[in-house]
Amino acid sequence: MLFAAGSASAVAALLVLRFSWARPGRSRLLNAAGWLLLAISVAAGSALAGAWGITVMALWTMGAAFVLLAVAAWKSPPARRKASSRRAGMLPEAGEPLRLGGRVITFLLVVLGAMISSIALAITTRWIALLAGAAEANANVLALFAAPLGWTILAFLILMTDSRRRQLVILSIPIATAIPAFVTGSPL
Repeated sequence: MLFAAGSASAVAALLVLRFSWARPGRSRLLNAAGWLLLAISVAAGSALAGAWGITVMALWTMGAAFVLLAVAAWKSPPARRKASSRRAGMLPEAGEPLRLGGRVITFLLVVLGAMISSIALAITTRWIALLAGAAEANANVLALFAAPLGWTILAFLILMTDSRRRQLVILSIPIATAIPAFVTGSPL
């Protein structure tokens, strides 16, 4: 019974929110009702099976969202003009310089620079965790979590920044934060 109520609430929440957002003027009452139905679905899933129940209710919600988006895409009229064939500057047009030096520098900044900076961020994370009283194993796990996450974020920031100076500043900040860990001789 709880499963059926939570599942129905998850699907109804998406239907109500879609209806509310499709109107020219959004209704606060409909928005509130949709989010309340979604909260009821999460509460029902939690009461039913804890985190696993919440996950199942989220699957119902995502399934309903998929169906609603598929129907909207199917009904949408075709574009009035042809899609742009413009590229994102991956390769130069005929006759333009290749800019191989700049491309290699960007590659090295993303791969090596971001890796070194993310390792520095991991060392800083471990050092702060140890200072805060965490056990060594927990500090190591935090560092192992911080390194790939930091690398991902740093790579994104570098690729989205067009100024070399800003890219170098972005990479130097995590390295600067690791200096106290090295100066104090924190065990690595």
